[in-house]
This record gives sequence, C-alpha cells and structure tokens, in this order.
Amino acid sequence: MRRYLVTGTDTDVGKTRVAAALALALQNAGQSPTFVKLVQTGLEPGDLGDAARVSALAGCPWLELARFAKAADPWSAALADGSPVVHGEDLARVLNAIDGALVAEGAGGLAVPLNRLENFAAVAKLAQLAIVLAVGLRLGCMNHALLTISLCEQLELQLAGAVLVDRWETSQPSYVADVRRALQGKVEILGILPFERNEAASVQNGTQLFASLV
Repeated sequence: MRRYLVTGTDTDVGKTRVAAALALALQNAGQSPTFVKLVQTGLEPGDLGDAARVSALAGCPWLELARFAKAADPWSAALADGSPVVHGEDLARVLNAIDGALVAEGAGGLAVPLNRLENFAAVAKLAQLAIVLAVGLRLGCMNHALLTISLCEQLELQLAGAVLVDRWETSQPSYVADVRRALQGKVEILGILPFERNEAASVQNGTQLFASLV
C-alpha cells in the first residue's frame, strides 16, 4: 500500500514541495493518489492552503481536514480559535476510508501536538502511514532528524525515507556530506531536492527521488 505521511524536521522546511513531488510521482506511475492536509494552520477561511497547492502541482484530488487561523501548532491554534481540538482517531478514520494511494501532510514535525495527548505520529500509527521525512538543510537539522527517527523507532512506524531539502539556498557540499554521515544507516536518504524558486519546476524535478516508493 502506497500510503505516506510527509513530515518535517521543523516548520517551513519544504515538506509541501516534497509532498507534491511524491504525489506527482505516484500520479505518473498510475497510482491516482489523494492528497490530504491533516491540519492547516495560519490561514483564514477561503485562503489558498497547502492542499490546494499540492493538487494544482500534482493534478490529484485533495482534502483538508481541519483549519485554524493562528499560525501555531494545531492544539494552540484550536484553543486560540475557540474551536474543538483535533483528535487523531477522527483524522485516521477519514484516511482509512480513502481507497488507493495516499499522501498526507501534517504541520511541522511528528511530535507537534494535536491535543493534550496526541501528535501527528499518533495519526500515522492509527492510519498505518509510512513516514517520508523532509530534512531542511540548515543548522540543527541533524538533531531534529535523529529525534524524528528515534520517535519512529519507538512507535514502530515505518520510515520510508528522507529527502534533504535545500529550502533557502544551495547548501555547501561539505555540510550535505555531514548530514548524510549523521543519518547513514538510520534512514534511507532518497536524495536532495535542490534550491529552486519556481515551485512547479522543483516539484517536477523532485519526482525522480521517489522511484523506490511508487
């Protein structure tokens, strides 16, 4: 089953581009994926969200399961809106009802809280989603990537692979080599998504990273 949760080492590390590239790779392989944004924060109703962006880039149907205006974790954002908090079982129920290939995206990383007790890792566990980790290449990403890998091991989540993302600029080769060395043997590194201002071009080029997952 080609059903994935794309998560990040932090917020704003390029996971939406990674998710779009994975969805497009699945689409090109004839898998007809559905893209699901589990929780969208930081946008008002009617604003263009990550799910609509991915759909436009990958040509696939999309769902957005929750939205809050505050740019924060879903728990804090729900409280700020005066809305009910999100529950993992509710999200997983929707995901489990979707037939075929699936690419889901959270907000930030796996440990970002949905409520007092649950985080996005809980959703991955309930819906049996394999994890694709977007590693934003900047100082601190090794620690965040290794902690995410440890959480996957602890919860027995399948780790499908990691994509190194040049989100802000082209990284020095020596730094990329350092990150690769730190992650070697702990996760399959699928490759690098290069720095590219044109989002559509970035997504098109990124499809080649997912040959082993489609």
